[in-house]
Amino acid sequence: MRRRRIVWLIIGVPLALIVVGAGAALSLPAVRHVISGFLNLPDRLPALADNHLVHYEAGAEDFARDVADLLPAAIARVEAVHGRPFAHPVTVGAYATPEAFAAANGLGSNVPVGVTFAGRVILSPKLFRPQHQRLRAILTHEMSHAHIQGWIGGSSYFRLPPWFKEGLAVMISEGGGAELVSEREARAAIERGEQIAIDDASSPQTTIDIRFDRAPEKQSPSWYPIVLAYRQAGMFVSYLHESDGPAFDRMMSAILDGRPFAEAIDAGYHDDVRSLWRKFVASGGNRS
Repeated sequence: MRRRRIVWLIIGVPLALIVVGAGAALSLPAVRHVISGFLNLPDRLPALADNHLVHYEAGAEDFARDVADLLPAAIARVEAVHGRPFAHPVTVGAYATPEAFAAANGLGSNVPVGVTFAGRVILSPKLFRPQHQRLRAILTHEMSHAHIQGWIGGSSYFRLPPWFKEGLAVMISEGGGAELVSEREARAAIERGEQIAIDDASSPQTTIDIRFDRAPEKQSPSWYPIVLAYRQAGMFVSYLHESDGPAFDRMMSAILDGRPFAEAIDAGYHDDVRSLWRKFVASGGNRS
C-alpha cells in the first residue's frame, strides 16, 4: 500500500501541477496542496452500496445520495454535447466538512464549490447546505471537465484555453458557475469593451483563470470578474454550438482526439476563433 502511494505521488504530482497549473503552481504551498489532494483522493472514502462511483466523507451520506440521483442525467448531458461516451467511469467525492474538501481538491481552498482533480470530481459541503439548489449544475459542470481529461489526459487538457473549458462547462450545465451574472449583464459588459480575451492557446497557459482583454471596471465583490468571465465564455460556446451544430461536433471530435485547439476549431468551422468571436459579438445575442 505504501509503495502504491509513492508511485501515485511520483506520477501524479507533476501531472497535477500541470492540470492545476496556476502561476504559483511551483510554489511550495501549491505543491503541498497537490500532494494533499493525492493523499486524500475520494477513492479512499466509503462508496454508496448502490453506486460505487460516489464516495463520501462520514456525515455526507445523504449528500452522496443526492449526487447519485443526479449523476446519470449529468453523464448523459455531457456525453450528448461532447459527442462521445466517457473514456472511463469518474469517481465523485461528496464532503461533509470544508477542511476535508480543501485537503482533497488539490487547491487547498474551500472557496470553490466543485473541483475536478486527478480525474475525480470533488464536491463541497456547501452544495448540500446552503447551496443545494446549485448541485445539479455544478455536478454537470465538473463532469464536463472530467470527461475531457479522461480522453486527452492532463497535459493536453491544460493546453486548451481556459475560456473554452469553462465556457463549455457553463453551457452544458445551463449556467453552472456563472449563476450570479446574467447574460444581459455580460452582453452589456462586452459592448463596453469589458470582454474576455479569446485565444487558441497554442502553448500552455500560465494561469487557469480566464483573462480579459479589458478588465471590468466593477471589481467588487471579489467574485464578480470571475463569474462575468464564466458567463461570457458560456455565451460564446453556446453561440458556437447553436450557430452550427455539425461544426461544433467536428470541433469536439478533434479535441477529444487530442488535436491542438486551433486545429480543432479549423476542422470544425473552417475559421479561426477570433473571427468566430467577432461574429458572436456582432450577432448581439442572436444564436442562429
